[in-house]
Amino acid sequence: MKVYLISINWDCHGKVWCAVSDKIPLALESDSFDALLERVKKAAPEIIELNAAEPVGILHFVAERREGVE
Repeated sequence: MKVYLISINWDCHGKVWCAVSDKIPLALESDSFDALLERVKKAAPEIIELNAAEPVGILHFVAERREGVE
């Protein structure tokens, strides 16, 4: 079963969460973390199906958020 790594990072300048993947052509954003997860879970299988012969497998999410401290 193929595992697809989805990186989710906070863009402090744009005030949005961004999701990207090195294995599939995916670039989505949302101001809500949970909404972004739902968008990725819907879009990723469709993108994988259009670009690969393999079934979807597993989406592995890794999230990171950094904030400056004054």
